[in-house]
Amino acid sequence: MIEVISIYCILPFAVTVPVSYFWRKAGYIGVIISSILFLTASLLSFTYLSSFTAISTIAWISVSLFSLTYGDKYGKWLAPLFSISILGMALILVSHTYLQFLAGWEVMSIASYAIIGLNRKDSHPPFIFMSFSEFSTVFIMAGAAYSYYLTGTIDIVAVNSIIPSVLFTIGAMVKMGMVPFMISEWLPIAHGNAPSNASAILSSTMTLMGVFGIVELMLLSPVSMYFGIFLIAIGVMSVIFASLFAYVSENSKMLAGFSTVESNGVILSTIGFYMIADTSLLREFALATIVVFALSHAISKSLIFSGIGATGVESFSERNPSRDSKLKAGMLLGTASMAGLFPTIGGLGTWMMLEMFFMGAVEPGFLGIISIAAGSLLALGEGFAFGAMMKILKFTSMGNGKARADPVQRQSLYFMGILLVATFAASPFFMFSAFVGGVPSVLVFNGSTIESMFSGTDFGLISPDYILALLSIFTLSAIALFGKPSGRTVPVWNNGRDSFEPYNSYAYSNNIRMMLKKILRTDMGHKSQRIAMADVFWIFTVQVSRAYRKFARGFTMRIMNSSIRWYMIYMVVSIIFVLLAARFAG
Repeated sequence: MIEVISIYCILPFAVTVPVSYFWRKAGYIGVIISSILFLTASLLSFTYLSSFTAISTIAWISVSLFSLTYGDKYGKWLAPLFSISILGMALILVSHTYLQFLAGWEVMSIASYAIIGLNRKDSHPPFIFMSFSEFSTVFIMAGAAYSYYLTGTIDIVAVNSIIPSVLFTIGAMVKMGMVPFMISEWLPIAHGNAPSNASAILSSTMTLMGVFGIVELMLLSPVSMYFGIFLIAIGVMSVIFASLFAYVSENSKMLAGFSTVESNGVILSTIGFYMIADTSLLREFALATIVVFALSHAISKSLIFSGIGATGVESFSERNPSRDSKLKAGMLLGTASMAGLFPTIGGLGTWMMLEMFFMGAVEPGFLGIISIAAGSLLALGEGFAFGAMMKILKFTSMGNGKARADPVQRQSLYFMGILLVATFAASPFFMFSAFVGGVPSVLVFNGSTIESMFSGTDFGLISPDYILALLSIFTLSAIALFGKPSGRTVPVWNNGRDSFEPYNSYAYSNNIRMMLKKILRTDMGHKSQRIAMADVFWIFTVQVSRAYRKFARGFTMRIMNSSIRWYMIYMVVSIIFVLLAARFAG
């Protein structure tokens, strides 16, 4: 069993629940204090899995700061449900047994379901969220049951079979919105209909609980190359489709939801690489990449969803640019991190992910082929993700508007943005020691460089402090020589659309929309004007659901109708099945 922190560390979170109901701000302050205590406890006995606790608490603190002045219109239930969902996640992170993990999973899911349904007349988003959540629970329970069958204990311990990990991973993949579960778009729909602070927690740390569970079971199970290839394939497809769907989305929160799927796809691909890597050094680098990418995702998604709440722009057609420089700076750094740009921790995570597959590509045979194919497709997906992030930045917060955010909210967004840069600068201090070095001959001192290692020798390196210094020098030099940048007016080009309207978000994505017209079914009319657009994946999901409901109704009326004949047939078939199962088990 992997050592985790004491379960009693979650008690402060439980106390914040009733406090949140009566005093909303006091409840959020309680979550901040509880998170700090939880973080301290994890650092006292730090392990690899404890890094997920540190990442989660950073996100909880950041979003709770933002929430102090957010959410009045959602009534008195938002704050306690927010606290309950975090309590469930905390229970997952300290779980010693499968029952504790499942209890935390259900507490987190039920509270999130209620949050999504707050003040919403449409019951579809919370219902579909809960349906997929319970679907994920079925697979996790199956994995726990099979682990109990093998070990005779409900404790989360090492097993000699990959099957519990496979079942558990499929359940977590549902929660993470991976392909094929992404094609129903359930995660962006659910997260897009929640209050912004709840969307931030759902996207930054609820999906992280799935990653935590997968990694924990992976470290306790035999390594399977075939399962690793499966995870890489699922992760790559999720990255490609999610980044493209994010690029063409016209709803800012759904765009951010698709971006969550894309980030989780990268992490899942990295987990798969861990399983197919043929050296311990490559596996350790993959583990480090998971942590860095998860840290970037948690902070960036907390910032982006909170920023959408601060600007109030959920549909890009409602563009309302802010005049607050701190809000703009925060959103700039948040989207830059999700786009994989320096000098943010997201830039480091993307570099490590690509570097990992580059090292795998050097290996001969099967590993090299898989690494080349997966690395190339992931790089393509990251390019589309960059476009999606620039879209959300441009059409939510950039411009010379009059909107002004709440002071507490803009300060919290600025804090999260600075945190992305600070974690990038400090990354050599929490990186695995095997990958930290330096090149003193070019003034890159020992301990300030992150190095990718291949067969005991350096493969590539990056120095966060060196990058920060160079960017600062070049920026200040440019300002000194040319002055502050100013805007300029250019003729409008709407990506091929024959329109004299101002450049808008639809025109921004029109190139990709035309490329995907067979999937999005974009019908074009006179002078390339849009007539209709539909997602064939979503249409297929609805048709399948209706067909299943029709089948279930017919099955109920014709067979499960209290007929003694069908009851006897059921009993005979059940007895035969039990006898066969007992025979093969014996």
